[in-house]
Amino acid sequence: MELSINISGQASNQRDKNFRKWKSESFPSQIPRDDDPKKMMDEKLFKYAEEDKFDELFRELRRVSSAELSSIIYTQVSPSGNSLLHASARHGSKDVTELLLQHFPLLMTRKNFHKDTALHLAAGAGQLETITVLINQAKGHGEASDFSNFLEMKNDRGNTALHDAVIKRHHEVAHFLVSESSMLLCTENNERKSPLYLAVVENSFDDKLSDEKMFTILMDAIPDDVDLLNKLEGKSPVHAAVQGKKRKILEQIANKKPDLLRRKDEKGGNPLHCAACMGYVWGTQFLFDKYRDGAIQQNDEGNMPIHVASKKGYVDVVAAYISKWTDPAEFLNSKRQNILHVAAESGRHLLVKYILRNNNLKELMKEQDLDGNTPLHLASKNGRSIATFTLVRKSSKFMKRIANGENLTPYDVAEKQSKIVGAEYSGEPIPNGKDDQVDHKSENNGEKPPTKDKSDHGVGNHVDQDEKSGGKGKLDYYGVMMTLSILHFWAGPKRSKVEYFRLKGRPLPKEEIKGRIDSLLVVAVLIAGVTFAGVLQLPRSADLPEGGPSNITTTTTTNSTQNQGISAQNEGILRNVYIYFDMVALNAAVMASIILCWAQLYDVKVAAHAVWLASILTGGAIYLMCLAFVFAVAINVGNSFVFFVVTLVVGGALFLVQTVLSAPLIIPPNANQIIERIASPYLYFVFFICYCAFEWLLFKFSKRSKNKGEPK
Repeated sequence: MELSINISGQASNQRDKNFRKWKSESFPSQIPRDDDPKKMMDEKLFKYAEEDKFDELFRELRRVSSAELSSIIYTQVSPSGNSLLHASARHGSKDVTELLLQHFPLLMTRKNFHKDTALHLAAGAGQLETITVLINQAKGHGEASDFSNFLEMKNDRGNTALHDAVIKRHHEVAHFLVSESSMLLCTENNERKSPLYLAVVENSFDDKLSDEKMFTILMDAIPDDVDLLNKLEGKSPVHAAVQGKKRKILEQIANKKPDLLRRKDEKGGNPLHCAACMGYVWGTQFLFDKYRDGAIQQNDEGNMPIHVASKKGYVDVVAAYISKWTDPAEFLNSKRQNILHVAAESGRHLLVKYILRNNNLKELMKEQDLDGNTPLHLASKNGRSIATFTLVRKSSKFMKRIANGENLTPYDVAEKQSKIVGAEYSGEPIPNGKDDQVDHKSENNGEKPPTKDKSDHGVGNHVDQDEKSGGKGKLDYYGVMMTLSILHFWAGPKRSKVEYFRLKGRPLPKEEIKGRIDSLLVVAVLIAGVTFAGVLQLPRSADLPEGGPSNITTTTTTNSTQNQGISAQNEGILRNVYIYFDMVALNAAVMASIILCWAQLYDVKVAAHAVWLASILTGGAIYLMCLAFVFAVAINVGNSFVFFVVTLVVGGALFLVQTVLSAPLIIPPNANQIIERIASPYLYFVFFICYCAFEWLLFKFSKRSKNKGEPK
């Protein structure tokens, strides 16, 4: 034991002696040139620097010429552009670092290919000893401003050495650097992140306890007289703490630097806006108690925090604000909208239900915003069907008839929006004038703009899904139509039945007529070919031999058909009916083909009527061809009475369906508008019921999954 201690002590003494020797040596002064091309360094020298073998390294440096020495020190680098000082500083080679800085002090500010100085690499690696050597050398080299500039040097990511130390969670290094210059805390990088912000944000190198420790170190290093609110650059660490739901960090900020709670993000939102956007109830309550003024501040969109929570549909956050201030009608955004306006506009039907269940909040339904819109107007305008259904059932007759600034009731707004989505869906020009959007005045201080912005047509998603599309865009077709159907039954004006029969026809474009002619002509010719082939090869009973009778009116009986199904006489009757239907279908298809051929020779107005007539004939041909097919099948299965009856029953049922489907082909084209007017409200209301059922099942499933995931 004593022998090993002596040997170790002798080695240490010898190392110290060699270190003092090399420290007293002198090397030719060199002036580096930045325009010199970089060269690959000898790996052996690089290893000496990494392993703190200063004796071996400086022996090699002593052997070379002055020019070659300059090349090794300033020109030769590793593949990442690191010099000998970079290597020694990153690997904690204290002696090599100290000797290199003494003999070649200009290495201190040299950067690698990524703009990292030796201080960056040492800070990222957590090498406190080499950092201390670098800092001491920087203090004794040049003026105070040079030292400050050295500490604030940035790499290609915009990071200072403190940024790298904080990212890697090297607590002692961060404490040492910030003690040298507290202003490093306020410097932002390319991502607009300061070291104080990075101390809050989680990364792959740490856990929450490490975050809190690092943040405490940085906060303790800030002098009391520093105006951190104005000095701090980049993103707000308070917002980061809210987003990470880090209570202890929020409590530290509130206790040590409460002014930071007033910091806003790039969208003009304070920390209360951030908590409301996330649905963070504890954060909302805590920040409200510490910074009450923030509850009435508006972000760049003109919304207070409670409006942000309403837009997101966070019932608990809205309830927390109401518990602090019992009259939510006082909370109005820049459009004079209350929380029910915002919830209805965004389709947050759960929040709408919560507000309407509270007797103290029902009066919010009657309030009108800057454009004169009630919450029902906004829900109707944006196609929020479930929110509209909830509101309209709670509204009085007077509320349903209230007109907005454009003298439109909620039903009028929904009807107008249906025309817009109809035009968008069909690719037609969006209607102008009274058929344009409602919501334009709020952005122009109550004055209507002379032109309409197509991008302000509303929010393009189903109920309660607006945030998935990020706000305004194209209206959702089915959402608008379901909303209109709801208002048709609950808030629609009482109209005379005669109005349903007032047709507003429009001439078909020439291109559309030509397309219809081409399509109908192809169908008609195909029907003619099929029906012609059907006469050439008549259907026969499966029991008749191949060479058997084929006469239409045959009455010959065979042993195989007697007493097993239909008689031969009845089979002949069925065959005759088949031929008659097939013949009529053939002639109808041929006539339709002839009409379509000469329709192309006449004026567009005449061609439109010809297309309608050809549609009737073609539809009738298809109709009769299907009936003929039923009789052909009946003949083929006639040997079995059961199959025969089944064929007639199924054929009869399909006959009724085909009769209904053929009706639109018989009536004039403009008359289809009557069917659409009468049937569409009922059809879309059925869609609405199905949609509500789907939303309910989805809500129950997500709630059950959430409950299973929570620890017991």
